[in-house]
Amino acid sequence: MIEYDVKNEETAPEGSKATLAAIKSSWGFVPNLFGVLAGSPALLNSAFSMFDALSSGKLNSIEQQLVAIAAAREGNCNYCVAAHSTFAVGAKTPLEVLAGVRDGKTLSDKKLETLRVTTIKLVKERGWLSEQDQQSFFDAGYDKEQLFEVIGWVALKALTNYTNHVAKTPIDEVFTKQKWKEGKN
Repeated sequence: MIEYDVKNEETAPEGSKATLAAIKSSWGFVPNLFGVLAGSPALLNSAFSMFDALSSGKLNSIEQQLVAIAAAREGNCNYCVAAHSTFAVGAKTPLEVLAGVRDGKTLSDKKLETLRVTTIKLVKERGWLSEQDQQSFFDAGYDKEQLFEVIGWVALKALTNYTNHVAKTPIDEVFTKQKWKEGKN
C-alpha cells in the first residue's frame, strides 16, 4: 500500500517549513491535510495562499464554510466535510444550516440555499453555470465578485479533496466531533 506521510516542521522539505510555521502560528496547530500537502512545497504554499486569500473575501465566514462543505460533500471527502463543519461551528453557523448542507437537504434560508445549489452545480457541471443559474445567484443578493469566490472555493476543494482521496489523510482529533461519511450522518 502506498503511504503518504503527514509532515511537520522538522520532517517537511525546506520549502514547506515556513508555511507550516505560519499555519501553526495562525491556527494553533497544523491540520493533517497541510502536513500531507507539505510533501510538495509548491502545492502547500499554493493551497494555503489560496485559503488565506479566499478567507478574506466578500463571502462571510458562514457562507465560506457552506460552500466548502457543499463542495466537499459533492466530492465525497470525509476529511474536508469534518474540517469545514468544525470551522462552521466556530463561525456560529446555525445548526439547521450546518445539518442541511452536510446532508444535502434544502435550506430554509433562500439566500444560503441559492449559494448551496450554485456550489453543487459548479461541482457537478465542472464550472459550466448557465446564465439562468448565474442570474438566480445574483437575484439572491450575491454579486459577480462573490461568484468568483465560490469558484475559487470549489477549485480549492477539488485540490484538497483529491489530495485527501489519494493520501487517505487521517482526520485530526479536533475535527472528529464533526466526522462525516456519505449516507451515514
